[in-house]
Amino acid sequence: MGASDLSVGRWGNSLAVRIPAKLAKELGVGEGSLLQAQVLGPARVRLSAKQPLDMKSFVARVRELRQTLPVTEPVVEEMRRKSRY
Repeated sequence: MGASDLSVGRWGNSLAVRIPAKLAKELGVGEGSLLQAQVLGPARVRLSAKQPLDMKSFVARVRELRQTLPVTEPVVEEMRRKSRY
């Protein structure tokens, strides 16, 4: 994929970049798709197509993140006792 010149226009109070149909097709994006923008430096940005998670991938990701959480003792009973006095 080569470089493309994209024009910036106004969209309400924001600015918007139009993606030509050919480039959108190469990226596999369409109306409603999510793009992730990463600032690489002064006047440099990277746009990446962000694929939505299906339910199976979402559950797998949550389980993976849950494994990184520390297991601690519950403190609810202690908090209840202290609030009664």
